[in-house]
Parts: sequence; C-alpha cells; structure tokens
Amino acid sequence: MTGAEMPGWRGLIDKAWELLREAPLCDNCLGRMFALLGRGWSNRERGDALKRAIVMMLHAAIREGDEEAKKAFLDLAPNIGRQAETLYEELTGSKLEPRPCVICGGDLEEFIRRVSTEAARLLRERCRVRSFLVAAHVEPAIRMAEEEFKQRFMLRYAESIGSEVKREVGKRVQASTGIPVDFDSPDALLEVHIPSGRVELKLMPLLIRGIYWKPARRVSQSAWITATGVKKYPFSVEEALAPLLRLYGGEELILHASGREDVDVRMLGTGRPFIVEVKRPTNRLTPLREAEERVNAWARRLVEVRLLGEARRRDVREIKEEKSRHVKVYRALVVSSEPVTAEDLARIEEEFRNRIVRQRTPRRVRHRRPDIVRERMVYAVKTRLLTPRCFEALVKCEGGLYVKELVDGDGGDTRPSFADVIKKELYCAELDVVAFEGIG
Repeated sequence: MTGAEMPGWRGLIDKAWELLREAPLCDNCLGRMFALLGRGWSNRERGDALKRAIVMMLHAAIREGDEEAKKAFLDLAPNIGRQAETLYEELTGSKLEPRPCVICGGDLEEFIRRVSTEAARLLRERCRVRSFLVAAHVEPAIRMAEEEFKQRFMLRYAESIGSEVKREVGKRVQASTGIPVDFDSPDALLEVHIPSGRVELKLMPLLIRGIYWKPARRVSQSAWITATGVKKYPFSVEEALAPLLRLYGGEELILHASGREDVDVRMLGTGRPFIVEVKRPTNRLTPLREAEERVNAWARRLVEVRLLGEARRRDVREIKEEKSRHVKVYRALVVSSEPVTAEDLARIEEEFRNRIVRQRTPRRVRHRRPDIVRERMVYAVKTRLLTPRCFEALVKCEGGLYVKELVDGDGGDTRPSFADVIKKELYCAELDVVAFEGIG
C-alpha cells in the first residue's frame, strides 16, 4: 500500500501542524483533539507522536536544504515544546523556551499526576470506602478556549479536558489505592478543579433499606422536640437508629418511611418499610449485620429493626410514594358507652365490605395538616366481642385511612363510621398496625 492509498494519514499531521501554528499546546491538549482515534493510547502519547512526526518531517526537509522548512520549524518549535528542543539547539545554538499551553496553561500531564496524588491521599486518610468517582470542574475560560478550538478547526475526534482528567485521575487513584471506580453509585466523589488543582472529597450518603417494628406505645417515628426544646416523647424510631451515625462515621441521620403511625400506635406484624440515610459517612465498611445488632441492642425492644441492604436515591422516592398504595391491616380495641350486641358487630362487618369512606382531616391533626376531604377504601372488617362493652376489630383498608376516626366518626367528619352504623358512642382505646400486604 502506497502513501497515496492510505486514507487521511497525512491529513492528521497537517491538522496537528495547523493547530500548533495557531497556538502552543501541551502533549495532552494536542492529543485530546484526536482522542477518538487509536486504541490503548493516552492523549499524551497521541500528542507526543504527532509532535515527533512533525519535527521529523521538518528535519527531513531541512536536511535537503529547504530554508522554508527551517524557518517554519524555528517558528513552530516554541509551540511544540520538548520534542523540538534538541534540533532547535542544534540549529540555533541556544536553548528553546517553550510557550505555555493555550488551553491548560501549563503541562496537563504534571497536573494530572499532582491531583491524582492528592486525591489518593484523601481517600486513604479521610475515609474508608468501597468505591469512588472523579468529577471535573473546569474554569469557564478554559472550557471556552477548548470549544473554540474544536469548532474553529472542525475537530470531530476530540474530547473535553474534563473527560480526560476524570479518566486519567480515576485510573491512577484506583491503581494507587486499590479502590475501584464506580460510575453508577460511588461511595465517594473526588471533585477536581481545573486549573487550580484543588481536590475536594465529597462523601455520598449511605442509604440502607430496612423494616422496623414498634412493640411499645408512646414511641414516635421521629424525635419530637417542642417549641421550648423539650422532648415530647421519651423515644423514637429515629433515635433507635442513632448507633448508625457512630458506626458509619456520619454527620446526620434522616429516616424515610413508607408513611407513619401515631405515637400511641404499635407497629407489629410485617413491620413498616423504611430507608435510613446517613449523611457524609466516613466509614462504609461496617457489615449490615453488625449495624443491625447494635441498633436492636440500643433500642432495648422499644423498637426493632431488620436491615435488608443498601438502597439508591430513587428508592427513597418510591418508598414515599408507596405509602398510599399499601393495603394495611389494623387491630383496633374499641370501647362502647353502652353494651354491644352480636348483631351490632355483624352490621359493622356487612357495612364495611369494600366500602368507600369519606374523611375530613381529623380534628386532632387539623392544626398541622391541610384541611381536606379524602376518600379511602375499607376492604373488610372482622370483629370479636371481648366484653359486653368492648370488642376487637381487624380492619383491612387502603393506606392513608384514619382508623381512629373510622371507629368514632370524629363528630360526623368521617362517614360512614362504626359509631354511625350501630348508633352508639364508640372510642378507639388501642390501635396496632399488624400488616402491610405484600411485605414479608
């Protein structure tokens, strides 16, 4: 195959020559303009190869006595840099003074080496993580200069300086620390600022999926602090998870749950799904089993948890959306102002078979929730008489139903209600959540 038959090979060198005549470029920045060509090479190697080819071609012409080639070389040499140093000194008897790269302002290879060392140090000394990812913040002036080059010279095989820095720093940090890069869900983010070289370590939140049970009453889901700074209730599910902060070296803990039960309602049976978020954790290596044991020992059976595995950010949105779709089963202990008959209980079971209930926001929570009317489905009610004026009811219903108000009617704001159906004054003395359908 002759040179004429080899497609475009001379065109690449001509293009590189054209770029270098326009402005000085370091090896990386020149090679990056052809980043999509070739496999297994760094941009530094591409740029170095192109510069050497240009120097060799000009040197060949100079040896043949071409004065125009000599002039072209002497003009171009400061923009080429180290590849031209020896020939320049031979031709002029003086030392070459390379010009700084017009894009990165210096030597991008040295920049990458320096920030890689700092990034690896941060990973080793500041945290214990299983994976990382590199992000690049490029100063607008550099980004604009690079984009101008690409557009002006129609460089269709180029990549950005940010892409090169992320890839090269990532490879070096991984080789240095043994910690792998994770593009989907990294434990840590190393933010590299170009051209300052500042490296910031950002620890990504740790999200753990689990289920909690609340065997005790007067336990809130989150810590309830009054306006005077006093805890309203002695313990909470959120406080039960506090050992996770110490175990994972976090700064803040946030509980995301699929709905919430009242503070005096126990959470039994299949438990309530949740995701706990640990902000800025410095340690990701503690096994979940150890974390679960610590939490349960600390909570002393006021709260019990099972930690199922790690979650992702989208799971938080999903678990909050799920609360209205869950079918729940409640156990209500109902007290009546007068004796209740077997016929009364049969009437309740019959009336609340696949029955839509309209509820205005309960009076007890209207001060802190929007005053609206909602419709919820009651699928079934099973009752059991315990004493002449006390019965137990298992209520299978759509998520979001106010069960206490289903029992007493809330002064007519919930219709129909147990009290309305049997025409007796009723009171929900105890309430437990016993199942989330589909959760096991």
